[in-house]
Amino acid sequence: MREFDVASALHSPPRLATLALMQTAAFDTHDLVKRLTGVGMPEPQAELLAGEHSLMIHERLASKRDLKELEASNKRDIKALEVRLKKQEAAAKNNFKTQEAAIKRCEASIKALEVSAKKHEASIKEPEFSIKALEASMNSNFERLEKNLTIRLGGLFFLGFIALAVLIILDQGP
Repeated sequence: MREFDVASALHSPPRLATLALMQTAAFDTHDLVKRLTGVGMPEPQAELLAGEHSLMIHERLASKRDLKELEASNKRDIKALEVRLKKQEAAAKNNFKTQEAAIKRCEASIKALEVSAKKHEASIKEPEFSIKALEASMNSNFERLEKNLTIRLGGLFFLGFIALAVLIILDQGP
């Protein structure tokens, strides 16, 4: 089995960077080396361990400054999301009103067709009027209106659900 060479591990390029970090670490690496050698650990191993410990602390632990920067970034992101949600909510409300107006127009068209149907009922008594032609025309008009109304109502319900979801999200807050 190959023996671990502490000296070569200590002076390899990544270890030199570790030793440089030891000078800027938040804890006293020299004191750690002294304590480890005091309990019998060879000095090269103690220095390597202190350097690795310093590197671990430097790379893995967040400072208060890091946390404040992250908090500020999160606050900016949340504010941007709130602005976007408000814009989307306004657009959804506007689209909802547009769909509502379209539904009212469809309802008016249906009423006009009903009036037209009543007029055609009166003219059925005339011998030259074709009942089947009137029926086909009315069915075609009703199918067209029903299709348009179904599509618009579906869009209106979809927008209503979106508006409800946005309101729930906004109500929950950050």
